[in-house]
Amino acid sequence: MSAEPLPGATSGGHAHGLDMWWDPDETHAMFWVAPAGATAVLDVVGNGDGTDAVELQWSTLSAAVPSTRAVVLLDGPGFGDPGEDFTFAHSVAEDVARFVTARSGVEAGPIEVLVFRPDTDSAPWPEPTDTPGGAEFRFPHRGGADVHLNLTLPAPTPPPPNVPTNSGEA
Repeated sequence: MSAEPLPGATSGGHAHGLDMWWDPDETHAMFWVAPAGATAVLDVVGNGDGTDAVELQWSTLSAAVPSTRAVVLLDGPGFGDPGEDFTFAHSVAEDVARFVTARSGVEAGPIEVLVFRPDTDSAPWPEPTDTPGGAEFRFPHRGGADVHLNLTLPAPTPPPPNVPTNSGEA
C-alpha cells in the first residue's frame, strides 16, 4: 500500500460544489468529492437484470447514512460474481474515503462513499447538474436501473468579518 491514497488520481476540476477526480490506474473510476456535511437522497427505478445489484445495494445503504463524501463512477461491467463485485466496491469505497480524508483533513468512512457502475456504453459518463441546494446525478446503471442521486451540500462558510486592530490610539 502506498503512503498516499490513490497516488494516480488526477484532478478533473470543480463543478456544482463538487471536485472531480480520475483514477485510471487503481480503480478505473471517476469520482466526485463532496464537502463535509453533504447528504444524499438516492432513487433507483428498476433493478435491471441483477448485474448491477451489488453497487446499487452498497449505495442504497450508504445513502441512508447522514453524510455523503464522494460519488464513485466505475468503468466496465464488473466481475459477474456478486462476492467479487462487493469486495471490489468496498475496496474502492475505502480507498476513496482515505483519499477524501487525506485531502480534506476531515475523517471520511467508506460508508460515506457511494459506488455505481453507470452504463457508459450507451450514455456518456454522468456529470452532476446544479440544483438549488447542491447537485444531482441522473444516469442509467449497467443492467438497466435508472439512478437519480440528489446531493444537498452545506452552505459555504462566509469569511470572518474584518476585526479592527488596535492602532495604538487612546
